[in-house]
Amino acid sequence: MPPKRFRYRLDKVLDMKKKKEDDERDKLMQLRREQAQERQFKADREQELVNVHVELKTKRLSGALNIAELRWFPQHIKNLEGKIKHHELRIQELEIKIEEQTQNLAKAMMERKAYEKHKEQSKATFDAEVEAEEARTLDELATLKFARDMAQKAAEEN
Repeated sequence: MPPKRFRYRLDKVLDMKKKKEDDERDKLMQLRREQAQERQFKADREQELVNVHVELKTKRLSGALNIAELRWFPQHIKNLEGKIKHHELRIQELEIKIEEQTQNLAKAMMERKAYEKHKEQSKATFDAEVEAEEARTLDELATLKFARDMAQKAAEEN
């Protein structure tokens, strides 16, 4: 009779928990990428604002500033400041989402670990049962051999 193999009856659930954890990790990584991208956009707008200020100052000092530019520069500066503010708000929003997603990932990891712990305990219980069964079988064989030897010895004496 071949030895029994351990089979965890909740393997599919454990696999689902692992997949959920991977999905949560992927979502977190995507949010972090978005946050990094948003920070880069903000830095680009800030650099653009610095460049506009430098250009405006240069034109003022050289006297090459015309009426159209007098209207355009303040509007453009205000527009860039608005975009920077928008990026700051988006970054804050992403930070909140990242924190929530980090908690979701931690929860998914705890669930997976709980099932893995249960699997380990089930395997240990299974191994103990198999070992006890083997011990009973060996005891039974030893008892049968002893009884047979005793019967054979009694038959020889008679």
